[in-house]
Amino acid sequence: MNTKPTQTDLRFAAAALRLGMRNAGRTSPNPCVAAVIVRHDTPTPIIVGLSVTAPGGRPHAETQAIAEAGVEARGATLYVTLEPCSHFGSTPPCADAVIAAGISRVVACMADPNPAVAGKGFQCLRDAGIEVIYPVLQQDAMRAHAAHIRWTVSKRPHIFLKMAVSKDGFIGRRGEGQIAISGSIAKSYTYMLRAMSDGIVIGGGTARADNPSLTCRLPGMKDRSPRRIILVDKDRLPPDTALFAENSGSPPVFLTGLNAEQIVERLVAMDMRTVMIEGGAAVAAAFLDADLIDEVQLISSGVELGGEGVPAPLQQMTNEKRFTVVDRKQLGDDTLTIYWRRDKLCLPE
Repeated sequence: MNTKPTQTDLRFAAAALRLGMRNAGRTSPNPCVAAVIVRHDTPTPIIVGLSVTAPGGRPHAETQAIAEAGVEARGATLYVTLEPCSHFGSTPPCADAVIAAGISRVVACMADPNPAVAGKGFQCLRDAGIEVIYPVLQQDAMRAHAAHIRWTVSKRPHIFLKMAVSKDGFIGRRGEGQIAISGSIAKSYTYMLRAMSDGIVIGGGTARADNPSLTCRLPGMKDRSPRRIILVDKDRLPPDTALFAENSGSPPVFLTGLNAEQIVERLVAMDMRTVMIEGGAAVAAAFLDADLIDEVQLISSGVELGGEGVPAPLQQMTNEKRFTVVDRKQLGDDTLTIYWRRDKLCLPE
């Protein structure tokens, strides 16, 4: 039976999960793992090494944190958001590095669902005399590693829907182009979601009506813009469309004549692990109808559009039989509600 984590363990595990957000969306095809090495043989705990999986997936977080800690890793505790790997891939197993570093305790948020690991990493550590404590903050960890879990178990990306909806239930007005529904804080939050995604999908109607660039426009983060997938023939967009601008990011991918399942097949072929559906209502409804949405990020505004509005698929997005609310917070004057699929891959008991 696993020893229960202390309050200090919970605090450092939570810190590791927050650290892991630093490279979210940049480490595919590997999960974005965070590792924090802490010495507890001092009057107060001291962090001697910390890291997160590098862009592109290598090096892993554990080996980088161990390198930073050096000899201070001996006798220390490793807090890690995912079970250390135990198999040879492009690099040697992280479990071997943990053992060689002389770490005495490992506090892990969750086991790795990858069959090549799946508890073997923990067993290697125990066989070496290392105390292993897990799971710790498992629900938070499963949400942080949702893309890795979904890809491993379902062989497809983690797909989330982000939508801003007016007080009267609309996402815009027909024929009026892009209309500001949410405020500046919500807009910055959307840019952050883009930065944490491998790809972003919109329909042809949204591309024509809103003329979006679909980039991350947070200061210093333009290089973290996702790949852009547009569900329309390229020739049906005006030549001055923002997506075609030279400084708008990587060339967009145009897909036509495909249903939601076929689009997901293309996303898999592009090795995308986290995909954001940003517009419009028809595309959102198609993915919801196909039961391919794992998470909904719903931004509710106090603005009323009136007129001939484009209705949001609110009933589908907030269906209590399919989704459950996991978080709610204010983004300035707007309210963000996060729904997660009622699925054991995302919401363990």
